[in-house]
Amino acid sequence: MARDLFLYENISEHLRNHILSGNYQTGERLPSVRALSRLFNVSINTVIQCFRKLEMDGLVDVRPRSGVFVASSAHAPAPGNDIAHFPLLPVEVSLSEDIFNYMEPHLEQQLLRLGIALPSPQIMPIERILLTLRDVTRKQPLEVWDYMHPHGHQRFTHQLVRRSLSYPIPLTPNDVIVTNGCMEALELALRTVTRPGDTVAVETPTYYGTLVALEVMQRRALEIPTHYRDGICLYSLEQAFKLGQVSACLISCNAQNPLGFTMSEERKRRLVALATRYSVPVIENDIWGETVYAGNSMPAKAYDEAGMVLYCTSFSKSLIPGIRLGWVAPGRFHHRLRELKQISSITNASAPQLLMARLMESGFYTQHIQQLRQHLANQAQATAAQVRSCFPTGTRVNTPTGGCVLWIELPGRMDSRQLFEQAMAEGIHIFPGSVFSAGPRYSNYFRLNAGNPMTQQIRQAIERLGAIAGNLPAA
Repeated sequence: MARDLFLYENISEHLRNHILSGNYQTGERLPSVRALSRLFNVSINTVIQCFRKLEMDGLVDVRPRSGVFVASSAHAPAPGNDIAHFPLLPVEVSLSEDIFNYMEPHLEQQLLRLGIALPSPQIMPIERILLTLRDVTRKQPLEVWDYMHPHGHQRFTHQLVRRSLSYPIPLTPNDVIVTNGCMEALELALRTVTRPGDTVAVETPTYYGTLVALEVMQRRALEIPTHYRDGICLYSLEQAFKLGQVSACLISCNAQNPLGFTMSEERKRRLVALATRYSVPVIENDIWGETVYAGNSMPAKAYDEAGMVLYCTSFSKSLIPGIRLGWVAPGRFHHRLRELKQISSITNASAPQLLMARLMESGFYTQHIQQLRQHLANQAQATAAQVRSCFPTGTRVNTPTGGCVLWIELPGRMDSRQLFEQAMAEGIHIFPGSVFSAGPRYSNYFRLNAGNPMTQQIRQAIERLGAIAGNLPAA
């Protein structure tokens, strides 16, 4: 072949050609994983990865326990619908103006906020938080007033690391540096392990804040195809590591925004093993990790023996965004990251740390997280059902494993930017999909916040969005 495609991509291309040439008809079942494994003399995992690639390209439907079937749209793919074969060239990111344009309306109080990813304050224990904060400031006034050590207050960091006791590689208080939210943790991690001009591997689609950070810090992005159920393609990622294309990888393993997947334990272990083998740092954004509805929500950091994972998270999504309290466990890069923190913001406010220490010590935070997960799971299910019932035929909705966002694909290559503009005119805020990639992708996708209880107002807003989508022109 003209291009040096990876093994599974050669097989994907072979099957693609058979499908597009009509050798396999719409709805027809493809040979089984084992049959193709024998035919091409490759492992079963390679064939599974091949099917995932074809599924992402919209050519097949994978039906658990039934097999893999040619998708109804496979023989008439829309122009530009294919996900590009890798390796891709690193690209400059230039999305900040678009992103700020889509973010700013969220501040307008009269809008129905279905764009920004945030659980509703209706399901947050605001009164308990404020009562505890008042008690902290009354009983510990000098500690609230004084500077705090960059490593954080002992009571707070002790509670943080206690939550890692079940990890195969648990954390210690000395592993932690407290930050002003997760974004400062990510920024410090990027500054620690990369320089201007370096390339960072990212998922596609990925959180737009990641892309803004790369743009502002003058890093380039290498977008790695990412499956909506299983996460980043480890085959493509390994090739990027092996070829020395990237200086770091920035990834979310739990309840990824916007796709909502949670990687399996086996894939998290493989990710860490790749980082260790090729000495490529992994910056892990785990801001939604606490909200995974069920199953194994351990981060990749839990398996990090060599210290190659810089773990970043905060309490902005799980409890209260306004206190801007996050933390990072930078592994072997601890010393350099602490230096950068010292010249960036020196330390963090004392009161939020004392507040969170109190809420965790009492067991209240653990109880809250259990309730929050149930709320978000129910709301995501209800919101997804409402979208499916109100939007045009062919609309596809990803069911998340945690968090509170739905990633929605509009049929017929409809432009979600037009949906955004018309929805804004009616007082409804959503987020177009085009800003979740540095390249020209996802214009027919949008992200919808499912963090709100399904009220009559929300129900009617989704009905209206569906009606607007139904009148959008197909590209």
